[in-house]
Amino acid sequence: MRRLLEGHKTLGLALSAILYLICLTGWIGVYYVEVERWERPAVPEFTQVSPEAAARAITDMRSVMVADKTRTALETSLFFGLPNPNMPRMAGGYGHVSQAYDASGQLYGPASHDLTHFLTELHYYLHLPETFGMIVVCLFGVGMMALLIGGALAHPRMFKDAFTIRLRQQGPLTRSDIHNRIGTWTLPYGLMVTLTGTLIGLAQLVALALGMLAYDGNMLKAYEPIFGSEAEMQAATGGRALQGTTAIANGIRQVRAAHPDQPVAYVALHNVGTPKEALEITTLPKNRLVYGEVWRFDALGNLVGSHNISDGPVGRQIAASVYTLHFGSFGGPLVKLAYVVLGFALTVMIAAGMDIWLIKSAAKGRPRPALHRLWIAIVYGAPAAIALTFAIGMPTGWPPVPLFWAQMVALIVLSIISMRFSAAGHKAVSRLMRGLLGLAVLAVPLSHMAVHGSFSTAAVQVNLPLVLVGLFIIGTTWKAVRADTSRQT
Repeated sequence: MRRLLEGHKTLGLALSAILYLICLTGWIGVYYVEVERWERPAVPEFTQVSPEAAARAITDMRSVMVADKTRTALETSLFFGLPNPNMPRMAGGYGHVSQAYDASGQLYGPASHDLTHFLTELHYYLHLPETFGMIVVCLFGVGMMALLIGGALAHPRMFKDAFTIRLRQQGPLTRSDIHNRIGTWTLPYGLMVTLTGTLIGLAQLVALALGMLAYDGNMLKAYEPIFGSEAEMQAATGGRALQGTTAIANGIRQVRAAHPDQPVAYVALHNVGTPKEALEITTLPKNRLVYGEVWRFDALGNLVGSHNISDGPVGRQIAASVYTLHFGSFGGPLVKLAYVVLGFALTVMIAAGMDIWLIKSAAKGRPRPALHRLWIAIVYGAPAAIALTFAIGMPTGWPPVPLFWAQMVALIVLSIISMRFSAAGHKAVSRLMRGLLGLAVLAVPLSHMAVHGSFSTAAVQVNLPLVLVGLFIIGTTWKAVRADTSRQT
C-alpha cells in the first residue's frame, strides 16, 4: 500500500502542471460553440435556410477558395455549416479562412474565431505542432488514467468514505478529503474522458506510423475506413465534376426530403476547383453518439447513398463516437453542464493533490516555498492568463497564442523572483492570485461590451456567467482577507 501511495504522489508531481492545464481548458472548451457565437455576436442567426440560399453561399465561398493563391496544397476541401440546433448560423471556410452569410445566402463578413480556436487548440495539442501535440496530450491522458486507477487502488475505503469530509479540521486533512471524495465521485467520468482522449491521440500516432510505413507519407489514408476514401467519392460521382450551384441545392433538398428527422450539420466540397470535385453532406442522426452521417451524391446532386457511419461496422460506429463522447456534444444543455461540473471537479482534484503534497512536505520539515509559490501561480495564473488573452485580444487583435504564453512565462518568472523581495506565505500569495483571477474574469465581459456593445443571446449567455463568476471570486477572496485581519486583531 505504501508503494502505491508513493508511486501515486511521484507520478502526480510530474504530471500535475500540464494535466491541470489540459483539464482546465477541457471543461471550459465544452462550451466552445457558445464561445464561438459570443466571439462574433453580430453574425446573423436563424434556424431555417432554403437549399437555394445555402447553395448560393457555398458557391460564393468556393469562389473565394479557388481564387486564393495562398492556400496550401493540403487545403482542398471546403466545409460549410448550415443552421442547426447546435449552431444557428451559416458559415464556412477552409484552413483559417472563414466567412458568414445571412439567410438569403448573402455575404455577412468574416466568421473566424481566433480566440475560441486558441482555447480549443490549447486543449487539443498545447499549441505544439498538431499531430505531435495531440500525441503528447494523449500521453498525459494515459498518465491521468494511471493516476485515477492508482488513486483508487491506494484508497480501498474510497467508496465507504464517499461522503466523509472533515471540513473543520486544519491543514492538509480537509484537502485530502476533498481530493479523495472528488476522485470517488468523478472516477467513472474521469476514466471515460481519459480513455476517449487517449484513443484520439493514439489514432493520430497510428495514422502517422501507417502513413510513413504503408502509404507513402499520407497519414490521412489511414482514416479512410472511418471517414471514407477518394475512390468511394469518385464512385458516387461517376468520375464527373460537381455541376455547380444547382447540384449543391439539389443535394441539400434531396437529403432533407429523404431524412427530415436529421438536421444538416454541414456541407463539404472535396477536391475544390479540380475535375474530381465532389459533394458530401453530413446530417445529425437523433439519439446517436456518432458525430453524424455522411451522404454522397452524383455530379448533379442526386443522392447516391451514405458512408454508413451510424449503421455500418461496429468499429466505425465506435470510432465516430469517440469525439462526441469525449467533448460532451450530445444530449443537449444538461449533458454539457454535467461535463463542465465534473471537469471542474477533476481540475480541483489535480490542484488539491499537488497542494497536499507540498503542505505535507513542509510539515515534515522539507518545505518547498518556491515550488509552492510556483504552483499557486499556475493554478490561479493559468485561468487568469486565458481570461486576459480574451480581454486583450478582442480590442487589439493581437495573436492569442504568444499573448497567453508570454503571460505564463511572466507569471513563473515573477513568482520565482518575488521570493527574494517578499516573505509572504503561500496563503497570502494564494489570495492575491485569486483576486487577480477575479479581476481578469471580469475584464472579459467588460472588453466584450466595449468592442461589440451587444446584448444578443450569444453575448449574454457568456457575459452574464462571467460577471457572476468574477464577482464570486472577488467576494470570497475579500471575505477571507477580512476574516484573517479580524483574527490578527
